[in-house]
Amino acid sequence: MTDVSIALPDDFASFKNAFTYQGSALYAWLFERNKDRITTNQAKFAVGNLEKIFSATFALTPRIGFPVMSLRDLSRESGLSMGGIYSYIESKERIAIMIKDLVNQVTDELLARAHAQAAPMQALETALREHIFAAEILQDWFGFLYFETRSLPRAHQEESKNIELRLEAALREWIDRVRQTRGIACDNTPIVATMLIALIQDRYLKPWKHRATGESPDNFAQRVLALMHCAIEHT
Repeated sequence: MTDVSIALPDDFASFKNAFTYQGSALYAWLFERNKDRITTNQAKFAVGNLEKIFSATFALTPRIGFPVMSLRDLSRESGLSMGGIYSYIESKERIAIMIKDLVNQVTDELLARAHAQAAPMQALETALREHIFAAEILQDWFGFLYFETRSLPRAHQEESKNIELRLEAALREWIDRVRQTRGIACDNTPIVATMLIALIQDRYLKPWKHRATGESPDNFAQRVLALMHCAIEHT
């Protein structure tokens, strides 16, 4: 949905304006990807009803937990009939799969833009900044997948785990390449990559903590990038 040949803007407000996986465009993507399983072919109504289903899921999950949430709970929360729910999803598992698919697609595009950068440091900065910004916009989606990967069928669980593993592998590659060009000999690249991912996850898994500090996504991204530079040079 987005041009992966260039990085998106490096400030959060501009990034958000250019980022297409939000609002009706996000649900239009979900509809297109899953329309072989959705019984209605009216995209306009499907987009609105999918938004109701996922908004209800994200509201219910923190309150009662996804494992015990029923489709009847979802019907009450969303305002859709049970028949309406079943016309979009055949089971709770389908919700988790669709969330995994969206996070996977976004991650693929973020990594593709980072890989397209001319130098490894540009790739690192692009990957970290854009993951922070995208997860800020899609906090419910990223957070759900982190906690509910176990709710996916086994094959999809492995796909979910591989999302993080692909990001970690890319960060390790770029860190090693930066160190090689600078003549820095160090064997802790895996720990640095893991640390950077943990910082990104802390932001979207504990939004209450970061809201309390009032720190903007821009400031948080700059601090992560500064720590990344320091870790490459001095650890």
